[in-house]
Amino acid sequence: MSYWDTSALVKLYLREVDSMAFRNRSLQEAPLHTAHLARHELRTVFLRRESEGLIQPGSAALLFQDFEEDVIAGRILVQTETPAVQQEFVKVLEQCLLVTPPVFIRTNDALHIASARVVQQTDFVTADNRQRAAAVHVGLTVS
Repeated sequence: MSYWDTSALVKLYLREVDSMAFRNRSLQEAPLHTAHLARHELRTVFLRRESEGLIQPGSAALLFQDFEEDVIAGRILVQTETPAVQQEFVKVLEQCLLVTPPVFIRTNDALHIASARVVQQTDFVTADNRQRAAAVHVGLTVS
């Protein structure tokens, strides 16, 4: 099992250059963990791609439905934002931003990292370089 942030999950539903590698990996590591905010981020990505004309009209809703079906089937486990996630979020921010030099981190990236730590997943899967740097900095193994 491993923790997947939204940038990695997207590759399971959209065709991108490296999507097949992520899909193959997901089959070996199921179930995948993610944060509740991934639901919102995925819906945003799918709708943005549709509005940009990169996927067919109506595809965003179908792709999101595919994600929800994976959650229902137990292939993806969604961590809700609990008090433990909120506390861990503060720790991640402090570990990243209160060092010299600081490791800059975005809010949603810190929430993903905090969620991974709460569900005790040390293998963090992301396609985002900035998030990768922050995750490594706080001690996660990133791939």
